[in-house]
Amino acid sequence: MQEKYTEKMITYLPVIRQSLKMTQKQLATKLGVSRQTIVVFENRKQTLPWSVYLALVFLFQQYEISKDLLDKLELFSIEFVRDDL
Repeated sequence: MQEKYTEKMITYLPVIRQSLKMTQKQLATKLGVSRQTIVVFENRKQTLPWSVYLALVFLFQQYEISKDLLDKLELFSIEFVRDDL
């Protein structure tokens, strides 16, 4: 299941980032990684680690625009945080 969600996040990462008018550098700074790391992910040169996926979800949940996109694009599942499922 993790692979499915990380692949989808990589596919839509540029769209979500641009919807926030956020540069690769700004996103990298917020995540604590280099700009080159974002470039590598967006160009699909490397798979997205689960920890970075979760950091992106957390970050994107903070903005209404990207939060809506996470829902519409089905990039997050409540299964990841609920124990009773």
